[in-house]
Amino acid sequence: MRMKRGAAALAGMMLIVLMLCAFALDVDNKDKVAIFNNIEVPGGITVNGDAVAIFGDITVNGSLTGDAVAIFGDVTVSGTIDGDAVAVFGRVSAKNNGLINGDAAGVFGGVDKSPNANIRGEIADINAPFDIKRHDGLVPRISYGDMIGLFVVYAFSCLALLIAPDRVGLMAEESKRRIGRHFGIGFLIMILFIPAAVVLSVLLAITLVGIIFIPFIFIAFVLIAFAGMVALEVAIGYRVTGYLEGRNSMYIHLLVGVVLVYVLKIIPILGWLAYLALVTYAIGVAADTRIGAPAVRKQASNV
Repeated sequence: MRMKRGAAALAGMMLIVLMLCAFALDVDNKDKVAIFNNIEVPGGITVNGDAVAIFGDITVNGSLTGDAVAIFGDVTVSGTIDGDAVAVFGRVSAKNNGLINGDAAGVFGGVDKSPNANIRGEIADINAPFDIKRHDGLVPRISYGDMIGLFVVYAFSCLALLIAPDRVGLMAEESKRRIGRHFGIGFLIMILFIPAAVVLSVLLAITLVGIIFIPFIFIAFVLIAFAGMVALEVAIGYRVTGYLEGRNSMYIHLLVGVVLVYVLKIIPILGWLAYLALVTYAIGVAADTRIGAPAVRKQASNV
């Protein structure tokens, strides 16, 4: 009976989540956010903020003062975007007299520019090394639960970036240097973690108070790996899109990195091995920098 009630409660929660996933948010004509929905800025209208669509398209016929970011969707510009235009698994199209004052990045989709359009920043036209076809607006091999999981991972990654942007930035910068050292440290930690965790658990289990701290061994390991992965995803996004201006540039880099790492995980065998190598390297970066400690920043600046 309890199992049935628990299953019913879980099904109800999932139903509520699915119902809430498709929405569009527009607050005081500022930032526009949409999930499983499209965003349109009509001609003659100015939106003072950013536009972010997840599994939806963005069409700008008017003016957008911030950035336009579409994940699994296209960005079409016939008006003006003062910031950057980024499409992940979608295409950035500047049509007619469209103007993009910032950069245009099409990750696994590309960038189109008509003769009358103008892109003043850099163009990052990045196509996938394999063919990805969309059907009915969704990507094959990706379930509804995967979409929600991807969104949750990005949300928690944004939270980590919001809490400690300097630390994440330092780890992302350090991940570009001393690759062998970082991978070696991560590999050593991965190998020694299980036996070390077992020994510590046995020692802590001797006392009743010590038992309480046993779960924190594994929690600390997961947090270190997560922090390292957030920084590594920011670095991957920066590597793909290049330098982007604006206050939200690091979040765009994170977004691109999260999606690319997710795509890596759905590739059988080789993708899994590559993902394991990335996690190992991320752990090494986090451990070597002491999760982006200020002291490491000073040491790096003196080198």
